[in-house]
Amino acid sequence: MSGAASGVTRREALWARLFGFGALAHLTLPDALQWSWLVPDLLLLACAGVLLWRPPRGWVAAGVYALGAVGVAWPLLALGDQLTQSVLMLASLVAAAVASAKRARPVPAPESVSRSGSGSQSGSAPPPDAGLMAALRAITIVGYGLAAFHKLNRDFLDPAVSCATGGVRLLADNWSLPIDPAWLEPVWPVLFLGVEITIVLGFRFWPRVALLLAAVMHVPLTIVFAPAFAWVMLPGWVAFLTPRDARWVLAFFRRHRRRLLLAGGLLGAISTALYFRDHWVPYPAWQIKELLLWPVALGVVAACLRAPRRLLRGPPAPSPRARAAAAGLALVLLANGATPYLGVQFHHAGAMLSNLRVDEGCWNHLLVPESVRRVDPYVRIERVDPAPRTPGRSALIALAQERLWDRSALRESVREWCAHGAAPLALELRHAGTTHVLRDACAEPWPLPPSAPGRYQLNLPRQCPARCIH
Repeated sequence: MSGAASGVTRREALWARLFGFGALAHLTLPDALQWSWLVPDLLLLACAGVLLWRPPRGWVAAGVYALGAVGVAWPLLALGDQLTQSVLMLASLVAAAVASAKRARPVPAPESVSRSGSGSQSGSAPPPDAGLMAALRAITIVGYGLAAFHKLNRDFLDPAVSCATGGVRLLADNWSLPIDPAWLEPVWPVLFLGVEITIVLGFRFWPRVALLLAAVMHVPLTIVFAPAFAWVMLPGWVAFLTPRDARWVLAFFRRHRRRLLLAGGLLGAISTALYFRDHWVPYPAWQIKELLLWPVALGVVAACLRAPRRLLRGPPAPSPRARAAAAGLALVLLANGATPYLGVQFHHAGAMLSNLRVDEGCWNHLLVPESVRRVDPYVRIERVDPAPRTPGRSALIALAQERLWDRSALRESVREWCAHGAAPLALELRHAGTTHVLRDACAEPWPLPPSAPGRYQLNLPRQCPARCIH
């Protein structure tokens, strides 16, 4: 078995190590720090540890990536993981496992391919990691593309409620700086959406522009909303480098590592100092990821600005087979991204921080008609009447009627209300066009079927438009 057929190229090793670091960042999120996630966390941690230590090859690599895939899929399928980044990680791990297994087959190496395993090539033969990189490019473009597409709605473009305006407001509060004047509020939604769309188009046509904008965009996004998202997406950027690009970028970071660490560390320290001007509660897991991101983002920006013109222009088109496999993977991810509009789920589909509403009476997407929705999945409490002496009775009534409910979340809340003295608890529920009347929800059988955890928003108000909800 030749090194070209089964070895780990320099570009693939860079992706694997960055993926390992992204997995560690993912494992520090609050959701992952639950005892019920311990076993899948350990599986993903083992995968990340191997990738950071020495990216394997062949069947060993396939097994390591499969181990990580199980560690990501388990919380997604059974433990209520809500994150789109988990879906993208799972797709990347599956693609890497399949590519590693395929390359582990004892196939004679073409004479035109270098046996160094470094990704160098002669003639027209593609590098041995070309198929994997094509799949990773598809995953990355679809990830950013879905995020932008879901934001094409009335509420995201409304500065009064937009997540973009809210994010800038949070950034200003985090830094205690007046960077959110009212006259600029209409600019932020258009600017952010424009940047995301440009990133998607850039990764397809101008990788240098896409890398620069993505590095700039992810810093404030990390500070105010998504501490691990940048680290999960960053490995995918490697797939848009040619083997020559990867060698140049690695050499650039090595050559300027002290300057990048100094300048990036200084920017991170300034950001942290601004935070502690008016805040006293530290968030170590969050802030450490931000501090580490500054030098990396600064290095990506510097590399994009200083790279020779012949570099960072994107890899050549993959083989027809690799292109077809990447297109198939992209279609699967796009189908998953369409599920909010069908009413099948909301989470896992790239719609976080998008202001997207798909519920009855609040549908707001500018391109997708409401007629595509199969069912409105949310439950509405039309009437609630707890026992007269229920503690906090008026607050309970307001909470129950002001929000939309996921079926399983509502069942759990009703049990909690009953346990705190709300019985007898009369309810009138409306779900999927059917009204259910319960004289005492604490004693009668529950009329609604359960829903899988982690599929729908849990804090969505009934009124619209509504302010940004993570």
